[in-house]
Amino acid sequence: MPAKTVNRQEPAPVAMTTQKIRDQIPSHYFKQNHWKSTGYLLRDLAQTAVTVAVMWYAVLPVVAAAASVNSLVGGVAAFVAWNLYAFVQGLNWTGIWVLAHECGHRAFSPSVAVNDAFGIVLHSALLVPYHSWRISHGNHHKHTNHLEKDTVFVPETVDKKQLAVREAVSESPIASVGWIVVMLTLGWPGYLLANMAGQKYEKRANHFEPTSPLFRIGERPDVVKSDIGLIVMLAALGFAVAEFGAANVALWYGMPYLWVNAWLVFITYLQHSDVRIPHYTPDNWNFVRGALSTVDRDFGTAINWWLHHINDSHVVHHLFSTMPFYNAIEVTRKHIKPIVGEYYVSDARPLRTSLLESWTNCRVVAPHEGVMYFKQ
Repeated sequence: MPAKTVNRQEPAPVAMTTQKIRDQIPSHYFKQNHWKSTGYLLRDLAQTAVTVAVMWYAVLPVVAAAASVNSLVGGVAAFVAWNLYAFVQGLNWTGIWVLAHECGHRAFSPSVAVNDAFGIVLHSALLVPYHSWRISHGNHHKHTNHLEKDTVFVPETVDKKQLAVREAVSESPIASVGWIVVMLTLGWPGYLLANMAGQKYEKRANHFEPTSPLFRIGERPDVVKSDIGLIVMLAALGFAVAEFGAANVALWYGMPYLWVNAWLVFITYLQHSDVRIPHYTPDNWNFVRGALSTVDRDFGTAINWWLHHINDSHVVHHLFSTMPFYNAIEVTRKHIKPIVGEYYVSDARPLRTSLLESWTNCRVVAPHEGVMYFKQ
């Protein structure tokens, strides 16, 4: 059912609190299990190794044989093979990214030290500043859909005159697709480097400077640790380039890395951009309202599994961010829907449909008595 035919989500009652929701969920779902989490990490690492092995031992010999017969056929075969490898490896590494994200929420292990040790290694390997993003992402969870304090995909607020101008100028479908491609390729580095799509600050904001307004003074040492992790990873990539060549590093690491970035932005954008969900002014916001103003998106059985259900258990994740992902999906399926009822928002339509609808309609919010919806 298209989102535009579904009623907008009304603000949840003030009486609906996280404690009241939690009391209706069995307590064992909230417990972190280090060994179970490690098992999922080993699964992702094994998939990564198998993908490399299949490419090296099975696919590349076939490509070489095709090239020896006909250079054009060989070129086409190489193009298809490397893009297929990048897509599959990108999914594997996005799964690893999700586990590092679990570490940032202290959901991977009961131990903070273990979470941080695994998190900084895994995220640095994917060129993510672990602590810096952990901090800004935590602030996003604390203030989801708060118009003045949320930190990601913050909509622009316009008055009636500005809205009339916006409505008079529409993008062509081709332009929309072009901008979507830009978002999926440059959106993540743009957010890290320049706080794109985040709150506006008077001072320069990014995820690398300890003095960035994204961080409090006491958090600055952790930002430095994140920077050191990235420097080590960049040095390793530099060594790999010197040893194996830039082209090999681009093919084996660079292309899957771009897919990881695309999946990250794609997932996050669709979770927080939907015509049904409201944004709140400070007087009308509370934690539960913000947490419920997210969307669970069904990407299909295979992708849901591959991505550790980060996409279709997001509402529970916002309500209880320390709940492990493997429990969050069970709670979503067995408990959350009957508990929150009409305030639960989900979508199982084709991904391209949801993406184009959100891109077209989820640009600006218009004033409406403290509860603002995207102006279609």
